[in-house]
Amino acid sequence: MTKLSFEEPKNREQALADFKGLLENTGWKLLETVVNENMEVIRNQILEGVGEGETIENISRLRDKLRAYKDIIGTPVKMIEYLTPADPPTHNEDDPYPFVEPKPKNKV
Repeated sequence: MTKLSFEEPKNREQALADFKGLLENTGWKLLETVVNENMEVIRNQILEGVGEGETIENISRLRDKLRAYKDIIGTPVKMIEYLTPADPPTHNEDDPYPFVEPKPKNKV
C-alpha cells in the first residue's frame, strides 16, 4: 500500500480535482441523501428516546454514529479546503509593520 503524499504539487492538484469531481458525482449525491436521512432518524431517536430500557450507553452510541456520519459526509469538503492553497498576505514592501491591521480612525 502506498502512502498518500500531497507535498508534490501534481499529487495535490490531482487530489483536489478528484475531490471536487466526487462532490458532483451522482453516486456521491445519492450517498449524501441516504446518510442525511439516516442522520435525521438518529437525531429523532436521540431527542425522543429509542424505547423501553434506554440507557446512557445507547444514546452515546447513537451520538457516536451521528458524528461518524457527519465526518463521512464532510470529508470531501474538508479535504478541498485542506488542499487549496491559502492566498498569501499582501503588504507594502516599505511598511515596517506589514501584517498589522490598521485601526480605524475615530471621526469626531
